[in-house]
Amino acid sequence: MTPILFFVINQISYAQDKDALEEVAFELTDSARTKSKFNAYPYVFYTPETKFAGGAGGIFIFYTATDTIVNPSKIGFGGYYSSNKQYKISMNNEYYFFNNKLFFSLPLSYGYFVDKFWGIGDDTETTGTESYTKTTFTAAITVQIPPLLFMADRSGLILDYNYTEIVDKDSNTYLLNDEVTGSNGGQFFGIGGDLVWDSRDNIFFPNRGGYQYMKFVMYPGIGDFRFGVFEIDVKHFWAFKPDRVFASNFVFEVASGGTPFYKLPALGGPKRMRGYFMGRYRDNVYMMLQLEYRQYFWKRFGFVFFGGAGNVSDELLTYSFQTLKYSVGGGLRFQFNRREKINLRMDIGYGFDGSTGIYFGIEEAF
Repeated sequence: MTPILFFVINQISYAQDKDALEEVAFELTDSARTKSKFNAYPYVFYTPETKFAGGAGGIFIFYTATDTIVNPSKIGFGGYYSSNKQYKISMNNEYYFFNNKLFFSLPLSYGYFVDKFWGIGDDTETTGTESYTKTTFTAAITVQIPPLLFMADRSGLILDYNYTEIVDKDSNTYLLNDEVTGSNGGQFFGIGGDLVWDSRDNIFFPNRGGYQYMKFVMYPGIGDFRFGVFEIDVKHFWAFKPDRVFASNFVFEVASGGTPFYKLPALGGPKRMRGYFMGRYRDNVYMMLQLEYRQYFWKRFGFVFFGGAGNVSDELLTYSFQTLKYSVGGGLRFQFNRREKINLRMDIGYGFDGSTGIYFGIEEAF
């Protein structure tokens, strides 16, 4: 949901000043790899959909080994409740084992909230009838190991489940007239695989390296829909001085078959093309490129500037660069975990159609 006013009222971190000094010493020894850390924060915000809302988020960082190669594992969580009884709770679990040769993730989320659907295509108009209410439960399991047949760091098995109920179609004509697949909700189960190439020097705030990700998931009709999705996500990072980073991110997504509208590749949101409402434009094909500059300017405080361009289309051959959507913006950072370089972030993005989004969360957008 794209907020019009979003602000932090407090930030609680279990890293006090004394601990911050100790962290520097910890970084010099392997014993730091065994030290777990938990950070949490409360927040409030306001959007046209949720009205006033309050919630909390946090992240627990730990290591599964004491060597200097294994990446930190994490358990992240968040949740909010609003004055008009909307809510969402989520958990993001990621674990690294055996010098990063085994990776396991289990993201979970459940929410009851107002969403918007403008129709399908790159030229949909705002009519004031886009809102609808839904409940959604999502769960996915990914297990990655070194591949046998591909030149990649890891390859994985993906199991994906989604249950969505359209609680109230409101005055959305696309849903009231059953014009689109998924207008009455439903459930689907998918199975697929992925490939990962990861050379980042830090998974939370990289200074150099890259991350390339490719996945394909088939939803074979176990449930209410039969379709497939393919995604490529490429990230690169360059630093001309420590923690003064240029980052780039290219995303390509394709969906085919009877894809429910809420699973179609979507432009916008808190991570890609910030400034546009998540799903402001949806279709079978989505391509986007975004660039970002990141820098700390005083102690634990930092800033970013970003810009992006992207579009959706019915098929790859009809993708139009003449009707590209653009967004720009900036944000502030507070590094509440020095040892792992994990930031609390607040961004404001502007879409060239006049839309604005303010986003709050843990870790960088990409």
